Amino acid sequence: MKTNTTGGFAAVCLTAILLGAASYAQQPPEDTPPEREAVRAAINEIKQKNVVDVLELEDGEEETFLGVYNRWEEVRWRYRERRGALMEELRLAIAGSDARPVAEILDDVDAVDAESRGSEDRLRAEFRSLLSDDQYARLLLFEHNFNRTLRRFVQEQQRQPPGPATRQP
Repeated sequence: MKTNTTGGFAAVCLTAILLGAASYAQQPPEDTPPEREAVRAAINEIKQKNVVDVLELEDGEEETFLGVYNRWEEVRWRYRERRGALMEELRLAIAGSDARPVAEILDDVDAVDAESRGSEDRLRAEFRSLLSDDQYARLLLFEHNFNRTLRRFVQEQQRQPPGPATRQP
């Protein structure tokens, strides 16, 4: 069985990869999809390594778990991308551009949100069938803490003036 060492290790790994992505965080919203994909792939690689350690998965369990976990991550990323595009479309519509009617965009937002909730619920049910209650609880806490750390880091980077990517001690 693996030892749960993700407290400090996860923070170090996350900091290392995110420092490399710091210039990305300072990019304007019009960044290119390949840049987003590269950052996403790097973040997912770190998450996978750490979540497997946190859950203390036995040999053989890891591959099954990561199959579901990767689908879960894909659903969440796809949702954020779709919802973000709709929010931009909504912003333009409210600003009076020649966009679709606001009510139509709001209907699409509601549909995307409902679809995401359904997909998320199905994948969580798969996790519940694969993991013990303790492992599932650790998964939820890991996700919460990882995403909170990621948001904080991106916010810090966005507050720093453009220039070489460095982190203030």
